[in-house]
Amino acid sequence: MKTNRKNLPNPFLSFENLTEGLIPEKLPEFKKSIRDIMQSHELIHEQKRDALSNIAKDALTYPSISAEARALIEEGVICLLNEGAAPYHPRYVAPMYERLLANGSDFLELGPAVDLYDATASLTTAYKNVPCEAPVFIGRIDELLEPYYDTVSPEEARKVLRSFWLLVDRLNPSAFVHANIGPQKTRVGELLLDIDRELKTLTNLTLRFDAQITPHDFALRAIRNALELTKPYFLNHSRMVQDWGEDYAIASCYNSMRLGGGIFTLVRVNLKEMVKLAEPSIDDLLKRVIPMVAEKQIEIIQSRVRTIVEDVGWFEQNYWVDEGLIMKEKFTAYAAVFGLAEGVNELMARLGRPQARYGHDAQANQLASDITAAMHHAVKKVALPYCKGWDGACFHAQVGINSDVGVTPGVRIPSGEEPELYAHLRAEGHTHEWIEGGVSTILEFDQTATGNPEAVLDIIKGAFKEGVRNLSIGSASSEFVRVTGYLIRRSDLEAAKAHKALRHSSSIVGSGFLQTKPNHLHRVRRKV
Repeated sequence: MKTNRKNLPNPFLSFENLTEGLIPEKLPEFKKSIRDIMQSHELIHEQKRDALSNIAKDALTYPSISAEARALIEEGVICLLNEGAAPYHPRYVAPMYERLLANGSDFLELGPAVDLYDATASLTTAYKNVPCEAPVFIGRIDELLEPYYDTVSPEEARKVLRSFWLLVDRLNPSAFVHANIGPQKTRVGELLLDIDRELKTLTNLTLRFDAQITPHDFALRAIRNALELTKPYFLNHSRMVQDWGEDYAIASCYNSMRLGGGIFTLVRVNLKEMVKLAEPSIDDLLKRVIPMVAEKQIEIIQSRVRTIVEDVGWFEQNYWVDEGLIMKEKFTAYAAVFGLAEGVNELMARLGRPQARYGHDAQANQLASDITAAMHHAVKKVALPYCKGWDGACFHAQVGINSDVGVTPGVRIPSGEEPELYAHLRAEGHTHEWIEGGVSTILEFDQTATGNPEAVLDIIKGAFKEGVRNLSIGSASSEFVRVTGYLIRRSDLEAAKAHKALRHSSSIVGSGFLQTKPNHLHRVRRKV
């Protein structure tokens, strides 16, 4: 049944009336959570509002799934990553902002942009109205703004871009907000790197790098920034084009999706817990357990996609769709994994080789690659409705959250346990082959790197040859820490320890993660 304004609940009804028909046994828990949020001194107003919204989503029942799938959720093998029981919007969207600039928006009452002032004002407006939790993708920012660069003087261009970048950070306080630049060098791209180095924002940034396209000096400029700010990411652009074509965007942490599309939902498998379902046998894990878990993972994804499209009707009467900024046929969903290192190490120990650990042993590394490949093939076997933006579910390596105690994000080698540089890149790079939906490797350098950016560039090129899709580089002396796929400032981590409010919502998640995994602050520091 379609819901119209006349069907909406009276906002003055009591909590008991509003929750009638939901989950009675959870009412006391919901009430306590609401009161705790309202009284918290560690959350600012917007964060309280978002937390209260999540309480409402959690009050709903799951879309219809089998008892076996529900059991895997309850046992911690499958995780819904804080999306709530029944989502009402896609997790991520990647609007075609270039159409907004070219055509304007009737609904937002914006005309076509004619100069740099118009273009930045239109984008800032769009970001505040994006139809998901946050503007996780704010565009290929250099391509969007380069055509307007000459509409003002170079001096004015810098002032406008500086104000724009400052507003992006201040109005959207989340390190999941993500811009793309490259692979070509542009005046806007160069200027943005300089401005970002000056402002030191937490807004995430990716350089789509291709050694055959990206000029040498532009890459070195980006490396200078990365060693100071731990961004931009270096993305293997040629590999992305091989998988996606030119029609792709990098959003949030390092998530791949269609430009003009998005991701309905992200359902992830805890590989550490999944391995416990198998006999002490690689064959049993690969041939029985992985297909079974992947089938239930896809079942859960399917139920959530149908909820958004059929029950909620998200694409209906949606001006982002009506104005051609988002297209239904470009959406898909993520079937994600995390905890590969612990899963591999657990099974190797059960096979009688506890010393054989991921990153340090050939058999363990091969098992890591085999698990990743098997999961990739298993999720591809099951068709998904409404996921035309990819051939079924898109395989993804998921970053960590503060509830991931004792589990390493994605397919990474645990922090502090990394082998020598090229063994590290080879081990993780071989798993990247299967993960088209987003995956990254993190390298941290000591102070010697700042004086030798050419050597860092050689390492980036070598990593891409080993199969690495996305590389984060940083310095041990940087104020910025790449938690898993997003950034947090060390000063924010100290503020969180003192129970102070944090402006960036992502810093709350990141500080919680780092408190549960303090070794994440002590990666192996590479010399160059």
